[in-house]
Amino acid sequence: MGNNFIRDQLIKSADVSAADWVADNIIEISRGRYPPFQAAVLKEKLVTARHVEPVINAPVSIVVNFPKIGMWRGDAIDLCEAHGKAWGQWGELLRALGNETPETTENPKIAFSRRALSQHSRVRSVHFALDHLLLVEHENGTTLRVALLYEYDLCGNDVRNAVDRLGSFDLILKTNPNGSILSDACEVADELGIKVFGIRDTLAYLARGKF
Repeated sequence: MGNNFIRDQLIKSADVSAADWVADNIIEISRGRYPPFQAAVLKEKLVTARHVEPVINAPVSIVVNFPKIGMWRGDAIDLCEAHGKAWGQWGELLRALGNETPETTENPKIAFSRRALSQHSRVRSVHFALDHLLLVEHENGTTLRVALLYEYDLCGNDVRNAVDRLGSFDLILKTNPNGSILSDACEVADELGIKVFGIRDTLAYLARGKF
């Protein structure tokens, strides 16, 4: 989508009083309640550090990727976080509009699970491979690849789609606290050698440490 379309979408928000492009991919957003801020808007299928580097020293609070189907690679996420900038998809920019400190904006579907895994007593570290694929280093030396899926009722097709999108992984963490994990999701996961849990069972699995 073009920059005019992006600007028009922002102007529709009740939090926004003005939005003006100050560079080809940086827009300044004025708000009624809070100070203005700048956002970098990328348009990539997969955001890497190479895409973030040109804007990392600009006075932007958040870097977002506009395509709904786009993804972030871990090196791009690490670069943003190392420089105190929020990151994400279009939804994160919309959340930032009503945030007094837009640089602290997070995707709640990702942030809660990441924090819970990071705080586990048997986990040494948690890093992003992709925005919905975490590398969880256990104290026993094993690094688990954990896919984050937010489906309400997780089904077998969701499991297969996740493999197509994210590549190989060891465990699916259903991040939506509502809904359920359907029986065909478990069947497909067993077929592919993947565990599938909600957050409570994931934490218990990590506590056992028998992978």
